[in-house]
Amino acid sequence: MKGLPGSDGPIRLKIDLAYVGDGFHGWQMQRDHRTVQGELARACSRLLGRDVMPVGAGRTDRGVHARGQVAHLSVRTDNEAERMHGALSRVLPADVEVRGVNRVSPSFNARRTAVSRRYSYNLLLGRDLFRPHSWQLSGGLDTAAMDRACSDFMGSHVFASFCKSSSLRDDGNVCAIDLCAFDWQDDSAIFHVRADRFLHHMVRNMVGTLVEIGQGSQGPDEIPAILAAMSRSRAGGMAPPEGLFLEEVRYPAHVLDPAWRDPDAPVAAHPEGDDP
Repeated sequence: MKGLPGSDGPIRLKIDLAYVGDGFHGWQMQRDHRTVQGELARACSRLLGRDVMPVGAGRTDRGVHARGQVAHLSVRTDNEAERMHGALSRVLPADVEVRGVNRVSPSFNARRTAVSRRYSYNLLLGRDLFRPHSWQLSGGLDTAAMDRACSDFMGSHVFASFCKSSSLRDDGNVCAIDLCAFDWQDDSAIFHVRADRFLHHMVRNMVGTLVEIGQGSQGPDEIPAILAAMSRSRAGGMAPPEGLFLEEVRYPAHVLDPAWRDPDAPVAAHPEGDDP
């Protein structure tokens, strides 16, 4: 943190986080439930001596994990930035890990300036009490059929069939996927998917459909027809949350530079009032 240029306004911090989702009702703050955003807000508020609300890159669901979640928060002074950098990890619970606190451009927004997100999903072909963070399946899978189906997800498509119906957006629900593949092992697999954005439950619905293809209840060539139907009832069931990890969120280089200023952006007057 030291040696950064002086600030003419609020100082924007990028917070890199990992967490085990078992004990959380997802990322987003909820009044009566423990959430990751709630724990992070309490820790940051304790360090700063006032109520603040960090904004996250992705609103992971209950039971979903993260190795690469990102949040942002604005602070008022260099001393506050140093305090967050040095002490945040010490005031968070054991199931949340701070992997970095760095000063970024005032225009950085963990959600809005992200250019891609990458998720993984763990499958276990069998049962193992000591590998709980995976979907434990019985029976074999047609891995060739699942790989073939993955290729049909590549590119830009309307993903309404893979989204929670009540969460469909008014912008066309188009997502651009540039990575969709399984890494197969003898008794397990990791599904990797990266896109410019994801809809609610999209990855879990994709995995559930691919597993049904692997089990033979859907054909390997069904993905284009499922996408074209734009109906949640056309896709397969939803995979459980315990196998899903938010792995990485990517940003343009300029918004990671503390010295960069967006000439069209207004100066924030109240740094703790960030709009998520």
